[in-house]
Amino acid sequence: MPYRIRINQRHILDCPESKTILEAAREAGFGFPHACRNGVCRRCEGCLERGSVLLTRPCGPLSAGESGADAVLYCVAFPISDCEIDVPDITAPGEIPEQTLRCQIRQREPLNHDVSRIWLRLPAGRQAHWYAGQYLILDLPHGQYPFSIANAPGGRELELHIRHGHDNPGARRIMADLADASTVSVILPQGLRYLDSPPPRPLWFICGSTGFAPVKAMIERLIQVHFEHPVRLFWGARTEQDLYLPDLPSQWQDALPDFHAVTALSDISKPGHAQGLVHEAALEALEQPEQPLFYIGGSPAMVWAVHDALVEEGVPASNMHSDVFDYAPRD
Repeated sequence: MPYRIRINQRHILDCPESKTILEAAREAGFGFPHACRNGVCRRCEGCLERGSVLLTRPCGPLSAGESGADAVLYCVAFPISDCEIDVPDITAPGEIPEQTLRCQIRQREPLNHDVSRIWLRLPAGRQAHWYAGQYLILDLPHGQYPFSIANAPGGRELELHIRHGHDNPGARRIMADLADASTVSVILPQGLRYLDSPPPRPLWFICGSTGFAPVKAMIERLIQVHFEHPVRLFWGARTEQDLYLPDLPSQWQDALPDFHAVTALSDISKPGHAQGLVHEAALEALEQPEQPLFYIGGSPAMVWAVHDALVEEGVPASNMHSDVFDYAPRD
């Protein structure tokens, strides 16, 4: 049986004892830094956090906590137990390497009373890749701030939706910083919950406020790949004025063969919208809980409330995806 290698506290690799950890990782599709396989270049150096390996250079076994365990060369390391390792600059299969790029702030435009769209342009001659649904980090003078990328991959443009109401002084400071600058540094891509090659099954999107941004990117990706299965969008807000880009759902209905959108208003009754919380509208439409995959966008409190309501209705937890599950997990 292969040994289980946990990499950077995020990824799992099954490695037979007959292969070095570097060999097994590269065969599995990991982007593992290396330039040779005999322990000379040291690019594959990392820390052995737990477990034991057998080294061919220098020869002999080595266990976590021993001298040298903080600088193991994985091109010459064979596992002799399950291990946890930490190696800089590794990418998992399908994962895109992180980059820091200086972008031009091309346009700022209001979308409603407290949400603005910021268009950034990536530098010419520098390729940047991301998956629909991922986010970036704005690197500003007073801090770093995550924002979902609201457009599907392709081209040099990055679209951000920033809510900056009076109840969000941090976002208002971010908008002031962007108004005073012509360029901004971004770190991308970020996030593990994305959509690239969608599975052949119904996809349901449930979002609130600017949780709409990653959903927009993912639906645009579905249009790019000519997705043929059912797509459902449930978008919640307090009032009609809190919604923005209201023409997009009708455009998506024309672009996808089986698309339907519902907007839900929690604080007011208005023709053309469901009344109540957004997940209540989704539950009312849900007939086969085990079939769709769900992507949920919004605040941690909103996302976990939707998660619990769907689980109670019979939706498997494994069918739900949100960045909140990663950056704000529950104990």
